[in-house]
Amino acid sequence: MRRPIPLEIPAHLVESAQLYAPTRHPLDAVCYVLEHYPNCVADLRRLSRRVEHLDDESAQLDQLVSELQAIARRVLDL
Repeated sequence: MRRPIPLEIPAHLVESAQLYAPTRHPLDAVCYVLEHYPNCVADLRRLSRRVEHLDDESAQLDQLVSELQAIARRVLDL
């Protein structure tokens, strides 16, 4: 195991880490947040791409609905 690196972490960051971590011990909380941060960022990026994809699909569906409405109006005019 690597030797720990002494760091001075501001108290407000430790307090924030304690809010998100399952433990209230300062060191464990900071370690938990640092270990899980990459997964959180990856999940957020993946969700962002999915939302963008859903926005594209929604725009395509809106276009199709408009076209179907126009066709329905033409049929009613016959």
